[in-house]
Amino acid sequence: MRKALPVIICIFLVSILFVSALSSGEAKQNWLDAKEKTVEVNAEYKQAQLDYAKDPSEANNQTIIDTAKAVMNSALDEAEAWLTWKNLEAKENDDVPSDLKENIESDVNSNLDKIAELRKDVDGVNTRGEAGIVFLKMLGKYIELLTDVARDTGYMWVHIANDKADLIEDYESDLREAASGNDDLIAKLDIAKAELQTARSKINMAEKAYDNVKLPGTPFIKFAEGNGYLNQARTNLINSYIQIDYVYNSITR
Repeated sequence: MRKALPVIICIFLVSILFVSALSSGEAKQNWLDAKEKTVEVNAEYKQAQLDYAKDPSEANNQTIIDTAKAVMNSALDEAEAWLTWKNLEAKENDDVPSDLKENIESDVNSNLDKIAELRKDVDGVNTRGEAGIVFLKMLGKYIELLTDVARDTGYMWVHIANDKADLIEDYESDLREAASGNDDLIAKLDIAKAELQTARSKINMAEKAYDNVKLPGTPFIKFAEGNGYLNQARTNLINSYIQIDYVYNSITR
């Protein structure tokens, strides 16, 4: 029997699903900071519009242009920070297969190139009309920038969740053999097995949701849907572990 069962699974339960590796924490913080910055500059842009409505001077007109450009650049900063975080998150996780890491890195680099091109468009804005045109262009591109990497990230967590479910299943099987003849312990393992089966169902539903993180469509809604299923699977895996841990401790005592 695997004597390290509680330690291995406890580590898994702490880390599974949407918890970035510590070494990519700085990249995640950069993304969070970029999100806050976007909120700030957007407020400045709205204030500039109000000021211009009261006083349509050339100075206030220029402030609208400048703050509009700041909003667009900040949105691009936010997208770039998110892509960088997701790339590092995959790179630094030993549970992620190499092909998925390569797919994520390739999609990230491709979209970083698109961001660089959009920055040139923003830099070239000199009038309010040009700002409006570039903004409309960015609306279409922004979702495109994040879609592929979001889908790849979903697949990454599905893979990891399946690996952890396999690990729990192995332990459940070992313990069932060791607990043979003890009806109370077998009942606990039956509960663990049922929770594990539910978890696998949720993981499969998550994968199907991530399959639909694409354009045309509603990629962000499907991404959130997949995340929700994985979080439900996490709860089921925790419930399964609670039963397995009880049986393990009973046997080892």
